[in-house]
Amino acid sequence: MNAIFSLITEATAKLPSGRFLSDKRLEVIALNPLLPLAIVVLASGLIYMQDKGLTAWLDYFSVLLRLSVELSPVFLCKYLSVKNSGGKKLFWWLTGFVLLPLSALVIADNFTGTGYILLSNNLTWLMLLLIELAGLINFSLAHKRLSSIKFRPTLDNVLFFIILALSFFWALLLASHQDPINNQPIPLKFDIKRILSSPLELLSYWLQTVFLYGCLYVIYLVNHHLLVKRVLSQYGVYAYITLTALLLLLCYPVLAQIALWLPMNDVARPLNASGNHNPFDFWNFYIAILVTGISLPVIMAFQLQKDHRKLAELQQEKLHTELKWLQQQINPHFLFNTLNNLYALCLSRSPRGPDAILQLANLLRFVVYKGSCDRVSLSEEIDYLHDYLALQKLRVENKCHFDIQLPSGEGETKHLKISPLLLVMFLENAFKHGIEPSAEPSRLKVLLTLQENRLTFHCENSIPAGRKSDGNGHKQAGQATGNDFQGIGLKNVRRRLTLMYPDAHRLKVATQQNRDGDIYLVELSLELEAQVPLNSHPPALTRPISGKS
Repeated sequence: MNAIFSLITEATAKLPSGRFLSDKRLEVIALNPLLPLAIVVLASGLIYMQDKGLTAWLDYFSVLLRLSVELSPVFLCKYLSVKNSGGKKLFWWLTGFVLLPLSALVIADNFTGTGYILLSNNLTWLMLLLIELAGLINFSLAHKRLSSIKFRPTLDNVLFFIILALSFFWALLLASHQDPINNQPIPLKFDIKRILSSPLELLSYWLQTVFLYGCLYVIYLVNHHLLVKRVLSQYGVYAYITLTALLLLLCYPVLAQIALWLPMNDVARPLNASGNHNPFDFWNFYIAILVTGISLPVIMAFQLQKDHRKLAELQQEKLHTELKWLQQQINPHFLFNTLNNLYALCLSRSPRGPDAILQLANLLRFVVYKGSCDRVSLSEEIDYLHDYLALQKLRVENKCHFDIQLPSGEGETKHLKISPLLLVMFLENAFKHGIEPSAEPSRLKVLLTLQENRLTFHCENSIPAGRKSDGNGHKQAGQATGNDFQGIGLKNVRRRLTLMYPDAHRLKVATQQNRDGDIYLVELSLELEAQVPLNSHPPALTRPISGKS
């Protein structure tokens, strides 16, 4: 037996599921808003087959086709409500799930011949409304964070409201007929005049059916909050099965007797599972087992969805915290060297000192007030790059040739948004691993271009002579290739791009050879958001013109 089970498991694992049912296809199927409505067609078709005693497959497909045609207006209204928004969305939804059901009920009550033409009935429309209600509840849960929902629909209160609605449906049905309990089976017809003429009878039936379903609801509550949450999760399957069997055997006669005490069950054939006045009848036990068996996977599914939602929120918070940490890092090496240069400028009373101090102040201000933002305007990021390069020139302009082509922080760059302190990481990497260690003249080329919302950032720097490769792509002893220049800064950038632009970026990092020697090349292509940023920061310091290339 174990060998057979192992073979089945291996065969199942080898099935090419990705070929026939990829994640994208599965997502389309699972999230299709029309798919739940197909349940109504199948369920109504099977109920009709059972009522009419039909057994042929041809009859089954014929019934499904007729039901699909009859319910096609509802499907169309649902589709149009999904595709539209605002008033049109509401109009199509009300047409499909309010106007059409009411029209069908009115036609069925006033034209007796419709039962021979239409296969859909009141039960069909009830199933449609219940499934749509469940979909609306699921939509509201999926699009709201748990912490932002004041009244959170849980499985308990959802089932309770379903019991209220289902009990009211049965109360309407019972109140529509004279002495319905003694005249079973009860026809599925509603007598509006009789219901309005005896509201107390309607209320009595409603309360009693709520109480009747409440007996089953008690079984669900015990299963949910005691047996599943505490026994199954803490002590395992065996303890769950034994305690469930024990409680059901103890409680089912008591609950059956409580149901028999209802006034409407004071008849020869009461409304209970056994259909008699024996509370110990095993049919009452079977219905208790059925409720427990059906509720178990539902409880587990809701718990799994709840845990998944909480995990998603925790992951989102973790990513947010990680992004803040990555964004607010500032290179202490650059800061200390810049302060030393400013100190030297001040000692020599250089006229460049005040401008350099102001540029450093603008850099620090940007890091403090903008570094924690999710997005800043591209113009602010470009201004930051200008100031950063101007300060670096103070240190290395005597040994580095700069070719800087950055747009000004005006015009269209104000309407594009980018993650702050993203591009400067490439410049820091170029200075730290390419320009500063070089004892010979070095080069730095920076180019930023825009094509609509597509940003292309090009940064290349010369590789120090002591770190060149052998020209064949092989690493010489004591020397390094381009991969050794990818420090923490580039790892930081890669991580941020993965988090902030998962499907909207392309990063190329390579080492190339040209006529001037080996160069380290970084190219970033990024799809930016076109949106005017909010100005929620203190007034900017006056920016000097000098220092921009």
